[in-house]
Amino acid sequence: MTNWITRLNATNYQQQYDAIQIVSKNVARSAQTLGFQELNITGYPNISNNANRRLHIREAVLGVIQPGDLVVVQFPMWTQLNFQAEFFDTIKGIEGVRMVALIHDIPTWMFTKGEEEYDRKNDFWLNQLKKFDLLIVANGKEAHKLQEDGVHVPMIPMQLWDYFYSGPRQEKQFKKQLYYVGGRDIIDTTYRAATPLYIYDRHVEKNVLESGSVTWLGRQPSDEIVSRLDGGFGVVVTENLIEKSNMNFVYYNQFNNPTKLSMYLAAGIPVIVPSKTYHASLVEKHGIGLVVDDLNDMDAIFSSITAQDYQKMVDNVRYWQEAVSEGFFIKRALMAMLRTLELGFKDDLV
Repeated sequence: MTNWITRLNATNYQQQYDAIQIVSKNVARSAQTLGFQELNITGYPNISNNANRRLHIREAVLGVIQPGDLVVVQFPMWTQLNFQAEFFDTIKGIEGVRMVALIHDIPTWMFTKGEEEYDRKNDFWLNQLKKFDLLIVANGKEAHKLQEDGVHVPMIPMQLWDYFYSGPRQEKQFKKQLYYVGGRDIIDTTYRAATPLYIYDRHVEKNVLESGSVTWLGRQPSDEIVSRLDGGFGVVVTENLIEKSNMNFVYYNQFNNPTKLSMYLAAGIPVIVPSKTYHASLVEKHGIGLVVDDLNDMDAIFSSITAQDYQKMVDNVRYWQEAVSEGFFIKRALMAMLRTLELGFKDDLV
């Protein structure tokens, strides 16, 4: 029996810096340390209306799978919907094969503003998830939301993404400043505080920079950012920065595991998250940052934080820094999956 893991490969040079590519690579890397073999896929062009091409690709990718194997699919595959559905059905059609989804994102929630805007019973993505034998979900909040939406498949929460990093790091100093690493154009802001806010992003509109507190540092490879951060706090999610996107991340971010959260932890700096996110309780419980709903409150918040308070948070972050940098959370979730499927344990299930 062979254990397989899909990996989404970049189709051009720039894509290698996208969060999707980084996470997919990290997941596959962790899985390989546990003996998994890779099934390499990419964003195949010209397949939507070409059934023969879709068939040939499936045969090429999935032809190595044998009866009784285990296949972990990084979900979604970010390709044509008909190819994705056929891909899953082909796997399920192999005798004795078990199929697990390791969920990156749930597009249904990304493109809606609330539960009333989609048909739970007939939704494509929710029905695709029902095909799997087990789901590795972002966290408990995502699991309960899926169950509310009618997805009753055994689920194991991952808690955090990993961010592999072994490069140089700076000593952390207490600085009353914020960092935000984005992947979408920032077109507006409600941020008016005096606390400096440094933004790593490919584009920031001029009006965002007019307050004087916001500095745009451009887009940089994430490893370079990790190596440079020498203090301050990493902003994971905020409604104070309005990003250009057809996705409703204000709603969706309460359920997912943001990749930038793990990146800040890998850098060794405390984080800032809103109260409605899953990770708010984790941040408070373990003292690895602050729970802040409005960044305009940061001036007042910083007035009561001392250098000793900050150092305590940095010390607390070190344990999490080591874990995400070495692939702890992905490997733990995969081991919990094997424990459940192979040995019948139920204690890791939500």
